[in-house]
Amino acid sequence: MMDFVIEKKSLDSAMKQVLFGRSAASEDLVDLKVERSMLTLVAMGTSVDVSVVSEASESVSITVRDLAKLMKVSATYKAGPVRIRIGDGRIRFQNTSIGASISEAKVARRVIDIPHDASVLDMVSLPEIFAPDEIEACRLQTRVADARKSMELMIESAIASMCELGFIRSEVSAMVDSRLKSHVATMRRVLFSEEQLSGFAKSQHPELNNNDFEKQEPGEKQMNEAEMKEELDRLRAENAQLKTKENGGISLKVSEKGALSLYGMGRFPVTLYKEQWLRILASAPQIEAFIRENDSRLKTKE
Repeated sequence: MMDFVIEKKSLDSAMKQVLFGRSAASEDLVDLKVERSMLTLVAMGTSVDVSVVSEASESVSITVRDLAKLMKVSATYKAGPVRIRIGDGRIRFQNTSIGASISEAKVARRVIDIPHDASVLDMVSLPEIFAPDEIEACRLQTRVADARKSMELMIESAIASMCELGFIRSEVSAMVDSRLKSHVATMRRVLFSEEQLSGFAKSQHPELNNNDFEKQEPGEKQMNEAEMKEELDRLRAENAQLKTKENGGISLKVSEKGALSLYGMGRFPVTLYKEQWLRILASAPQIEAFIRENDSRLKTKE
């Protein structure tokens, strides 16, 4: 059984940090570890240390839902030191006892410090950075699997749309692979220093040796975070334009050369420079009159 004494104010602050942004009904696990007069609470993307008084080192896991219950119980007590006991299916806060789902905590070789609302790209990058047992120990394997499924659906949707522009499946897959590789390299640089990429990680991922993760493939352009965001926004805009086209509408976009492209009129966009579009718009009455006069000779696209 885990048994420790802690200042209520410190416990409330730690629980608040762990619960921030999470559903109070979540079954996600929170690891609690008491060691050397220190309590550590770890949930995906959050790790909090707080001082305690304890006679033994113990590790347990409870659910976010049970931690939220504990916080409600704490709110009914006054400030000061409180005794917490966790075990035998119950959490005891002073004289109050609540039922809880308690399991043995798994300690990962490295804590995967990633936000609980991490993107699909972040999640599918994890297996390229961490070993399978590290992902499992941090209880992220389900989220990684779900992210992979989401990415596969996105790719299939992108292929269906991009085929309208003449792209083939292998070209779309190559773009996704390139983006994933670039994102993995960025995440490694953000998460670890060069010295940290050693020991177990290098033994599990030989490609990390000799700083290979920093090397670029011939012709490959490494992007920083701002460039990656800009590129993502561009791809989202193009995807929205493709969806508009599929729905029978039209959309506009500024081309790389500063021209204006109109999508939705055919397989390829109609692209003209600003002054050309303005001349056409100014001639709209003349064009409409010509269409009316020659209506019998003009065909309608099915």
